Amino acid sequence: MIVTKRTLILTISMLLNVLVALLPGYWWYYSAGGMVVIKDSLFSFYLEFLGKELEIGIIINYILFAFRFYVISVSLYYIYLALKKDVINNYLLITWISYLYLLDPLLFYLLFNYVVGYVTPTKYPLFIIGSQNMTVFYKNVMVTILVESYPTTYYWIALFAGTFNLISRIIINRLSKLS
Repeated sequence: MIVTKRTLILTISMLLNVLVALLPGYWWYYSAGGMVVIKDSLFSFYLEFLGKELEIGIIINYILFAFRFYVISVSLYYIYLALKKDVINNYLLITWISYLYLLDPLLFYLLFNYVVGYVTPTKYPLFIIGSQNMTVFYKNVMVTILVESYPTTYYWIALFAGTFNLISRIIINRLSKLS
């Protein structure tokens, strides 16, 4: 069996998908004064409110656990197709999701300013990576809360894998046109 450049690049790309799916940690960490803590990734979710883990997070994790194996299965199947049948299919889910995770701080901005802000006036900073203060007005009392939002090492691994997947697709397409 001769392994072409296309097959080798695709195999590496799909193995990176498997690696990302097997990572045990969260991609992003959020905290609002420790009252609300959220840790999430494509494959795991943790939600804590006032020091107690909420059960909705556990239920979501069952679904994400199944999704983890779906991503692994598809990636391994694409490796099989490439090696056995020379069929090259890119699976770019990790690419798009890792890039969309950059929008998480923006989603929290919208959530706090327009959903929570509907109930009580809130001033949430536009884009937080690190920590900043958020101001909430409740019954004529101004409450300032330290908000933390940052990507973890696992996120950077996922972003690297996603970027490699995108670059590999471009290279594979160019190699296919040359064949």
